[in-house]
Amino acid sequence: MFYSEVSRAYILALMSLVATIGFFALDGTMAGFLTSSATAIGGPAIEVVLLWLSSHGWDSGYHYNDTGETGYLPLWACAVYFLGGPANGNLARFFWNLLTEEQVAKKAEPCPVCNDTRRVLCPNCDGVGAYEAMGGTTVNCTSCNGRGFVICRACFDQYDEDPYDIAAIREVVSKMPD
Repeated sequence: MFYSEVSRAYILALMSLVATIGFFALDGTMAGFLTSSATAIGGPAIEVVLLWLSSHGWDSGYHYNDTGETGYLPLWACAVYFLGGPANGNLARFFWNLLTEEQVAKKAEPCPVCNDTRRVLCPNCDGVGAYEAMGGTTVNCTSCNGRGFVICRACFDQYDEDPYDIAAIREVVSKMPD
């Protein structure tokens, strides 16, 4: 497009739009955004180093015909790298799932305590969500916040979570339906 005398600003805007649409179509997650951003920064940074080495005696044959706004590469390369982020993220997920399949295969039996629901009746209020305090006053249970259940600690090791991290436990429980 540049050799057809299309302005670099227009090419950058177009490639950024394509990268944004592609990102939301292919990923759209926060982890994907972080991966895409790291790729958009890291990829061109590595290229700049390779291009600098190539221009200072390291005969790699690596070059751009259009050195763009930076003197090394055009800025639209960042948008191209950004769109490569979902591919990198999905490839990483593929290998992660491939490598952890073995662990999933080992877990054939459901948790004997909660049957893999990850929750059990609150031992403080017996699953009611409230109890009668001294003086006959009914109060919401502070252990389960009135929900009647708490997280099962028998199967914590199957989820790679710290059973002593109260903030993380509360977050997991808050996402569980009533």
